[in-house]
Amino acid sequence: MSTLRHGRHRTLRSDFPLPRARRPKPTPDASLEPTAEPIAEPAAGPAAAPSRSGRARLRRESGRTLRWVRQTCAPKGRPAVSPAVWRSALAVTAPAGVGLGVGRPAEGVMVAMGALSAVLTDVAAAYRHRAITMLLPQLLGAAGAFAMLAAEGRWFAPGVLPALGVVAGVLAALGVEGSLGAMILLMDAEVAMDLPLPGPLWWPPALMLLGGLSVVGLALAGRPFFRGRAERALLAQCLTECAAVLAPDAAGPAGTARRRALHDVLERARHTGSVGGSVLLARHLPGLLALAETASSAGARGLVADPALVGRLRAEAGRVAAGRAAAGRPGAGGAWPPGHGPLDARLVRAARAAVAPGPGPTGSAGLRAGLRAGLSPGRRRAVVRAVLADPRSWQGGLRVGAALLLAGAAAAHWDLRHPYWAVLNATFVCRPEVGPVTGRALERFCGTALGLLGSGLALALVPACAGPDGALLVLLAVLALAAGLVPALSGTGYLYQAAALATVVLMATQLAGDPGLPLLLPNLASCAIGCLAAVLAGELFGPRHRHPVVARRLAGAVEQAALALTPRHPRTAAPAPYRPGAAVSTATAPHLQLAAARAEFERVRREPPWRQGATARWAALIDEVERTVDTALAPAVPADHRHFDAIRHHLHRLATDLHRLATRP
Repeated sequence: MSTLRHGRHRTLRSDFPLPRARRPKPTPDASLEPTAEPIAEPAAGPAAAPSRSGRARLRRESGRTLRWVRQTCAPKGRPAVSPAVWRSALAVTAPAGVGLGVGRPAEGVMVAMGALSAVLTDVAAAYRHRAITMLLPQLLGAAGAFAMLAAEGRWFAPGVLPALGVVAGVLAALGVEGSLGAMILLMDAEVAMDLPLPGPLWWPPALMLLGGLSVVGLALAGRPFFRGRAERALLAQCLTECAAVLAPDAAGPAGTARRRALHDVLERARHTGSVGGSVLLARHLPGLLALAETASSAGARGLVADPALVGRLRAEAGRVAAGRAAAGRPGAGGAWPPGHGPLDARLVRAARAAVAPGPGPTGSAGLRAGLRAGLSPGRRRAVVRAVLADPRSWQGGLRVGAALLLAGAAAAHWDLRHPYWAVLNATFVCRPEVGPVTGRALERFCGTALGLLGSGLALALVPACAGPDGALLVLLAVLALAAGLVPALSGTGYLYQAAALATVVLMATQLAGDPGLPLLLPNLASCAIGCLAAVLAGELFGPRHRHPVVARRLAGAVEQAALALTPRHPRTAAPAPYRPGAAVSTATAPHLQLAAARAEFERVRREPPWRQGATARWAALIDEVERTVDTALAPAVPADHRHFDAIRHHLHRLATDLHRLATRP
């Protein structure tokens, strides 16, 4: 195997065997394929041998499937009680109670459903980011509901919802914010058709928009009192991870895991700053990126920083999280330790710029700078054009549209009382950007069955125990509890959140005047139809494997590493001055691409066994590419331009091979 000496004890490998495609004939370039051992022919023996091997293979596949089911349905964490829990309980229950009190229960339930749609988008921590992720989906949902109601009774009415599904699938390709907007666009359209109200066409969308805006108002009400807390928490986490990477015990696999955690939190902070337009993050990110670049390089080379500097970084993280180290006060924590070498000097310069980058714009100028800190209009238009020109975006749109069409046709064929429940379940499940569709379908069905079981017991026992007068109050209490559990169980697992959502829907239906007990089996049947439609559409229009996405991310990381070594993009340890909307450092961009590749690979691991592929080889490939990038960006000794030319040549070869791997069927 050809290798390239890089520094004193490092070796750059550019011909690591890539995962082999499942084809009968080998590729022309045999150096890129792993040497597969030939499959031995079965020896002649009794006729029962093939049957025994078939049974063993069936048991093995059954065991893998059962392990995948257990991993999918197992809780991922504990329920978290946060302000979002109280917002959800209040915003969903209060309109339903007011509607019952004034004799307009259907209108109250419509407002509650609009509030529930806003609760599902309450996922951001920073206030500016929260305003974008919650407000824009509500406007899209109102537009979708009005479009569905306006098309009712027309000849093209059956095709409106699949068309909205295609639009939603393309929107989901824009990222997390686009995915949330796509989900609420379809959800509000389906709720408006499932709960018809007398009056003008704009009345149901206005009621749902009112409920959503109430949640948005409650979510933004704390901004005058807790302004910048989420951004400071992100900055403190970045400093803590940098200190963990530089710690003396950060060696071997532990150091690799810490560097990965650092790059993950950096990507989260960069996304929050670019979408929300935070001035605080825009001022601190250049220094943080330089600090992370230097710390990652030192960790990859096995260098140890001054323990006093590591302790100072942890102390500064505590000060930033507590709000005591405001920007513009460089001497808030005293003098930094001098260090014992050039590495410590570079770390101190980057840490000073990360903790106290200097005064920035305030007031109206700060607001304008925050708006400029996000994506510029030109970059936004470029992103939209790239998404619209990508065939994979339209393939995702066709997948969502086909799922909605199949679910609606099946529900209409079996004449279900609430046919749009099947379409609603398909909407929640058919989100491949969040996780595997098959796994989400399994969690959705099991969670709905669990929620319907609890709701059925409550509807059967409450009238007998509380009487007709107190039954409504008990049902409102159950609705408040289930609505509060929706955000509380978001980190526990989608199965448990689906159980809370099923309880909310059934309680709201009961409060709207439609008896809930006769709807238990139709609701479960609608859930099964929607889940099966989403899985079938994913199998028809979705990619066979998600590994090409991982390969494209890895190729992008290798290309960014080669770009960082070009003479016109020199790497420096000194951070760039404050500039809103500054680009990511070329030496940090490969690590952010690797973080995205690892996140995509984790989605592959959650796929069912028949869609996972050779996960062990792909995991080895990701580790090898990461070591290659670390070795290329962290030279142990100075080298001339011919040395870096050879490194760039090897990196370009590896990127070409990865692109070739991404285009394989």
